[in-house]
Order: sequence, then structure tokens, then C-alpha cells
Amino acid sequence: MPADVNPYISQDHRTKNCTSCLARNHSLLNELSFEELQILNKDRYCISYKAGEIICKEGTKPLGLLCLNLGKVKITRNGANGFHQIIALRKSGDFIGFRALMGERSYVASAIAIEDASICVISKKNFFKVIKRNKLLSFKIIQFFVDELFEFDNRLIHLTQKHIRARLAEAILILYEFYGDFPDNGYLNVKLKRSDLAGLANMTTANAIRVLSSFANEKLIDINKREIKINDLKTLKDISVFDK
Repeated sequence: MPADVNPYISQDHRTKNCTSCLARNHSLLNELSFEELQILNKDRYCISYKAGEIICKEGTKPLGLLCLNLGKVKITRNGANGFHQIIALRKSGDFIGFRALMGERSYVASAIAIEDASICVISKKNFFKVIKRNKLLSFKIIQFFVDELFEFDNRLIHLTQKHIRARLAEAILILYEFYGDFPDNGYLNVKLKRSDLAGLANMTTANAIRVLSSFANEKLIDINKREIKINDLKTLKDISVFDK
């Protein structure tokens, strides 16, 4: 189907390109030359997703480099009894399924839009062409994977050794550090279902609801449906480290 009649192809691809992309300023591609950006822009296209839609599915093969241009995305893996654990979050400027692309493997996790999102798909061939000619980009990719591995190791330890209060406090802090809050009202700049909070904290939804209510009763946070506002950042940090 031609792009101009495909309802899933974002109309932004007609007016925007890699050279003018604002999200690129927050990505590994921020120091590429104009010529290199033109290479990436060749055959590039964008796809729009509604909140809750699957962007890429566990077990499928990457079609190209997926760049999150706009929106928020959760990376999930299927666990026992249908439990979906959130292993990572993505924001504008981040790559999705990067390890699978670089390792030429299938996706080991699924990416799902938390809110309406726009994804730019860059040709794998063109991306690898830029990597081969740009040593700085190659080094930045190595650093990226090292940092990601350290972060994954720390998260694994925390999710298996911390008490549920500490794990949920840490999950709220991750959302705060990753997405920030609205300066006018202090609510986090992301809205997650209780099941998603549970998936991020590696606990059942029932436990997430119970601990979240206890935090609200202790005046550590305010809750308005899916919105969360942190009232006592220091105590929440203390709980995430020391609570047993």
C-alpha cells in the first residue's frame, strides 16, 4: 500500500527528516554529520501508534532501527502465569529493540505504546553503513550497551532482594527520573495502569495497589486515578534503599 494512503504511516514523514529531528538531539545520533544524516534519512518512514498498541513483538525480527520520535513506550517480557514484567522504559530520542538489531536476532521483548507515539524506522542497511564510517558512533554504541548492562544488573538485584515497599518506591522514582513531572501541578509526566506499576516493580497488581494506598495514606504521594504526585521525595528514596 502506498505511504500516502496508509493510515498507520505518520504524515510527519513528509515534512520532517533526520537532519531537522529534535528527538535526535537526545539520542546516539546527535553528533552525526549532515551527510550521514542524509544517509539515514534515505528510505526512512514513520509509523504512528495509539496508546496500548504493540510496536514490536517478542520473537519477531527487526525491520530496521526503531527511533522513538514522540511519546512514551514500555518494554515488556512475558513471565509465568501471563505476568508481563516491564524491563525498561523509553522516551523521545530512544531506540527500541536496539540489541536485537545490532545482534541480528529476534526481539527478546515486546514494545508497547504507553501513550500515542510516533516511531521512525531507519533502514538497517543505511544505519550499518553510517556505523562503519563513523568510529565515534561505534564507540558510543559500545558505551551504551555497557551502561545498559550495568543498569540491568542493578535492577535485577533490586527486584529480587528488596521488599515490595522498596520495589514500588523505586518504581515511582524511576518514573520520576525518567519522565519528570509537570511543573504546574507536580504530577508525574506519565500515566500508568496499576498493572503496569506492578510490572515495573515485579509484584502482583494487588500488592501494587495495597502499597500505593499505604504511600498515599502516609502522605508520601497523592493519587488521582492514574496520576501520581510525589510529596516527599527524600522519604521515598529512603524507603527504596532501606525499607525491609
